Amino acid sequence: MKTFLLFVRTSILATLTLILLVQSSAADQSLTDFAGTWKGICQDGNPFVVLTIRVSGGTLSGDISIANMQGGNGQCATVTDPPTAEHAMKIDSAKVQGNIFSFQGSAKARFEMSLVDAQTARLKFLGTPVEDTPWKLVKSGDSSR
Repeated sequence: MKTFLLFVRTSILATLTLILLVQSSAADQSLTDFAGTWKGICQDGNPFVVLTIRVSGGTLSGDISIANMQGGNGQCATVTDPPTAEHAMKIDSAKVQGNIFSFQGSAKARFEMSLVDAQTARLKFLGTPVEDTPWKLVKSGDSSR
């Protein structure tokens, strides 16, 4: 009887460990779906937003750089000063829920990125006209791995 109970206990522990590993792997996979370099392309053909996302320590990190641009309702018609690494904002308060990645670039710059598919996303700049008409982003590289 003791041998049987030991076997049952060992089986339960092994099953729980496997479940936790599968859940962890699924969580890591959803993070890697966001990882990479994402760009928004202006009507004039130039990038106006560059979002670089990396997976580090089970969370997302990176930065976002937005160009000075002209256009109505927060949409880009022409880039007047391109996005640069020197003016990039570090990603802070990163949170993933399903296919939505929310983060802050600064105290007043809050964003929500939603995945459309593996290569396309929509970026809302919260509290601005871009919240209602999100920017389209295209994945141009992978800096996660």
